[in-house]
Amino acid sequence: MSSEGASGPRAPEARSDSVFGRMPLLLGEREYGTAGAHATCFAYAVATWCFLTGGYVAELVGAVEGLVCLVAGNLVGVFLTSMPLSLACQRYGLEQIDACKPAFGPRGSKVLLLLYLVNMLGWSGLILVMFGNGLRNIALALGYSAGEWLVGAGVALGLVLSFAIVTRGVRLLNFANSLIAPGIGLLVLYLVYSLLNGHGWQALLDAPALSPGPSPVLNYLIAFELGVASGFSWWGGIGFLARNTRTRRNSIYPEIIQLGLASGLVCSVGLFSALIVKSNDPTEWMVPLGGVVMGVLALAFVAFANVTSTAISIYASGLALRHLKPLRGASWRVVVILTLVPCLPFVWWPQELYSLGDAFLAYNGTMYAPVSGIFFFDYFALRGQRLSLWSIFEDAPSGRYYHHWGVNWIALAALLLGQVLYVILYNPISGETHELFRFVPASLGSFCAAGGFYGLGMRLLARRVDSEEASPPQLLQPNI
Repeated sequence: MSSEGASGPRAPEARSDSVFGRMPLLLGEREYGTAGAHATCFAYAVATWCFLTGGYVAELVGAVEGLVCLVAGNLVGVFLTSMPLSLACQRYGLEQIDACKPAFGPRGSKVLLLLYLVNMLGWSGLILVMFGNGLRNIALALGYSAGEWLVGAGVALGLVLSFAIVTRGVRLLNFANSLIAPGIGLLVLYLVYSLLNGHGWQALLDAPALSPGPSPVLNYLIAFELGVASGFSWWGGIGFLARNTRTRRNSIYPEIIQLGLASGLVCSVGLFSALIVKSNDPTEWMVPLGGVVMGVLALAFVAFANVTSTAISIYASGLALRHLKPLRGASWRVVVILTLVPCLPFVWWPQELYSLGDAFLAYNGTMYAPVSGIFFFDYFALRGQRLSLWSIFEDAPSGRYYHHWGVNWIALAALLLGQVLYVILYNPISGETHELFRFVPASLGSFCAAGGFYGLGMRLLARRVDSEEASPPQLLQPNI
């Protein structure tokens, strides 16, 4: 095990442990070059919650305000969460929960694992409901009677298709996304053309928000918060994408450009469309905007793209489950099946769970804003972008990252502080805000408070952070 990504070959069994497990990926095992990284990030961004996020923001503000909030918010959130995580996961070929062990400890990182799985599987379920809604709207557009049962059946079909893709590895995902990305780009351009051609720019500018609150300023601030929270939400997939890239440039630029800028722009297309059609569900306005033929084709294409995006989330979640001791040696198919089980409620209650999507989007800020602040300070300021790869996979009390009883209590306290501060500033369930929310966005306040508390605590209370080992030690209690 080398300290950084290497390019030499290894045995097929070991390669399987890295591709379908937590072993660090060597450079020769990584699938994404420049084109692949951009295509995957773009397809992942556009095909998942972009249109959905734009629809949520349409409930609060109009076109111009929403455009600013979505683009600026996404860029801020993606930059802050991706910089340390992408660089660390790419440099060492690490799965992202492993990358956070120096900050949280081998046992403390299990808290992150729980937050991570809630995020990834929650979004997977929402995406699959979009897939089911798309199938239902295709049937309706073609003149068939389609009940709500078709949405649940679509979720079940999406789970089966995701299983088929995930069990075949990253190469199939890379190939599928290389086909989907250009098609999605053309689809977005066509939707913009149809929108402006059918309604005009002035009608879009004059369109009111769908369900705004009484305070215009507060509506604007909440819309910006949803944009920032959307950027932080990418934490769940950033490490997986960066781990499979071959250069540091390809680990960070595609994520900021595609997950930040392009995602914000496509969110804005969802915003514009929702303002005109008066619905925050993208599967409901593609046919009215594009006509029956083009609308059905668009729905079918987005439906397929949603499946591949779900597959990325399921793949990353499966790797995360490898942290659980009973699953470290389990077959990849068994791990994937267990990963899909939490998505089953979306088969039975698709619309009920789908209606909670805006609150879930904001709640991602409470999960990942403080985690990002902690890891940002830890990786850049505390460790100088150097990690001990061997120590990450050591569970013995003598391990460098063992901290106290396997937990860095300073990091967990900082995480709790950040989450509490977020909910005080903005409660994503009730929608209530604190007066300070007018001056400090909840996500950014949580990011800074958690990172600052962690940094101060580590400087004052923690033992000295050593530099990377010159030679690897023997693992006493390996956790892989």
